[in-house]
Amino acid sequence: MGNMPLIFDATTYEYLRKMRWTPHREVLPAPFLACLVADGYTVFPKAKQFFQRFGGLGGDMPAYRLEGALDRIDFDPARAIACTCRETVRGYEARVREQLAVIGMAYDGYMTLLLSESGRMFGGYDDFLCLIGSDVQDGMNTLFNRRQMPELP
Repeated sequence: MGNMPLIFDATTYEYLRKMRWTPHREVLPAPFLACLVADGYTVFPKAKQFFQRFGGLGGDMPAYRLEGALDRIDFDPARAIACTCRETVRGYEARVREQLAVIGMAYDGYMTLLLSESGRMFGGYDDFLCLIGSDVQDGMNTLFNRRQMPELP
């Protein structure tokens, strides 16, 4: 991700733009990474890059169940960590065989958003875990276009 431009489809770009995101956005990732470390997460380069681009953003996203309705999404790990048990994420890590970082919450706080060390995006809720995207670009396009997210065993 780093300096590579992210290519989003029109719908995704419009939602992100409403959150005041721009393709050139860069914020200091330290505050976001600090709360991950404090909760026992290992910080890896793709997490740092994610927070540089998206840390602290929040706004509307299409609702999962109801066409035309809106839910809330945010990329604030502190809030997500407060609602997500580290043990639950350890279980997810065992299932995906990778380290994960909590990157935010979707669907009005029902789904925890996670990024893997290889850059894949996942969503978790209790025992439910799904693959949102093969990378951040794919994951964002999935979330903002209401695409199917395959459940993981």
